[in-house]
Amino acid sequence: MQNPFERNITLHYIIASLMWMRFFVPVLALFYIASQVPLEEFTIIMGVFSLAILLFEIPTGIIADLIGKKNTLLLSRLCYIAEIYLIAFHNGFWIFLIAKIISGIGVSLGSGTSSALLFDSLKKLGREKDHKRISGTLHAITNVSMAFVFIIGAYLFSLNPKLPAIVSLPLISLGFLLTFFFKEPYPPSKTANLKNFMAHFKESISMFWKNRHLQYLGLFSLIIAGVIGMALSLSSVYYKEILIPISLIGVIAFIGSMLSALSAKNAHKLEQYWKQKKSLYIIQICVLVATLLMGLTIGYIGVLFIFMLQLTEGFYTVIINDYVNTHAPTSHRATMLSINNMFDNIGIFILLPLLGFSIKAYSLGTAFIFLGILVLVYLITINIAFRKVIAS
Repeated sequence: MQNPFERNITLHYIIASLMWMRFFVPVLALFYIASQVPLEEFTIIMGVFSLAILLFEIPTGIIADLIGKKNTLLLSRLCYIAEIYLIAFHNGFWIFLIAKIISGIGVSLGSGTSSALLFDSLKKLGREKDHKRISGTLHAITNVSMAFVFIIGAYLFSLNPKLPAIVSLPLISLGFLLTFFFKEPYPPSKTANLKNFMAHFKESISMFWKNRHLQYLGLFSLIIAGVIGMALSLSSVYYKEILIPISLIGVIAFIGSMLSALSAKNAHKLEQYWKQKKSLYIIQICVLVATLLMGLTIGYIGVLFIFMLQLTEGFYTVIINDYVNTHAPTSHRATMLSINNMFDNIGIFILLPLLGFSIKAYSLGTAFIFLGILVLVYLITINIAFRKVIAS
């Protein structure tokens, strides 16, 4: 009979592939526009989405540490079902805004929780050193699944703009049902009440405040994850700008997702070769160069710059996740991961509306050039401020 914690790893692989079967993602901006949500309103909704995640990120991380990671993941996936139902069968700004707020709560419930459950399962098995490799495999499986979804999604969108969301619904529901089969590695040691909630919150903030490594990783994630997330959210509009036909968006997304899967799968090997300091510098350079080159909006060739971001995203996701897990204790692991994810969404919340305004006032290309300059200034600042942490 399979060890329940070994089964947790297998379930992570299966559920992750199902939960990312969102056929509307490769045409996200176009899907919103077809659902009577103009591009300006789309950027507002995505900004509010990031705000919802930002507001709930730490509280839901604490909830995961107090009520258990399995129960928290069930709540998270229930939110995803509600979101997709709303966008599949309704139109307009307000419905989509409500759906995205629900989705934001779902993301905040699941963001650090899934990773914490995986790391704790490996810890229970005495296999913490395998985390980078297994996390990379998990991310690779997710991206391979997404790659096929992207091709199908673009095709479904060409048949009926609502079809991608409708087809996604049963697959997300299956992922929710499979979550019931997880085994909690370390059941919560505290009762879930307001007193313990506040005590856990204070402990977590104090822990983060005293740990310069976690602070640097959070500020690093703010700009890197923020830029990658924004660029990929607007990718369908960017493809249109660089003259990629809608019929080819699925193929382009497939290639990009496979590149992300490739870099994630090999992230542990690359990180072993480059080590932490060089790995973090390479991520910064790739994101900066790709953002500035996207600003040139070069016809057809511009797709290579999105590919550069997706290659970087696969590597970045695996190693940052591992670095945070390494510095976080089991009792506060989900909360520490949630704090780091909170910084991701601070970046998106601040930058996406500014990007939307720049697109409307100037152009998509100019907006990305402005963003690249901002990234350069920000990265120089945090690298100087945390030079002792980076050196160590």
